[in-house]
Amino acid sequence: MDSNNINYNEEVLKGGLIVAGVSILVTMLTYIINVELMVAWWYGLIALAISMGLVIYIGISLRNAIGGYMSYKESLKFTFLVLTVSYLVGAIFNILLYNVIDPGLPETLKELTVENTVAMMEGFGAPQEAIDASIPEIEKSIDENTTPIGILKATPWGLLFIFIFAAIASIFVKKNEAVSDRIN
Repeated sequence: MDSNNINYNEEVLKGGLIVAGVSILVTMLTYIINVELMVAWWYGLIALAISMGLVIYIGISLRNAIGGYMSYKESLKFTFLVLTVSYLVGAIFNILLYNVIDPGLPETLKELTVENTVAMMEGFGAPQEAIDASIPEIEKSIDENTTPIGILKATPWGLLFIFIFAAIASIFVKKNEAVSDRIN
């Protein structure tokens, strides 16, 4: 592919939709198989690794399509925009999941999260008072973060997170042209 034939906005949209689609697929498979997995600490790490791998792959694909070189700045811009599209699609999906597809899911996630947190705190030997004090905060957080307003209010923090994520992915995507130190 020649770099003149590439529509940058189309590539960003396509990449964002691919990352969002895979994320939604993983979420729905997990939801169907066992909702309890959604609150496991390692589930988030696996989802993050899959997204990171996809963003790097999509970025390298674009880099190769435009001639094999992409500066860190260009790479950061592209990966950030891809992740922003993915984030926005994911937010819409989460609103639908928590409010249309399964309105009871937030309550289930709340119960599972409280159980996991209590077990973890007991494992660390936390006093019962500290455990009891943390439960209302956990419940409030899940209640707030699964409503449409809560999901939208989290967007600035989400954008900060994806900027950091994009900055890391861009390290692997960028490739500078070799510079010769020879004087002709």
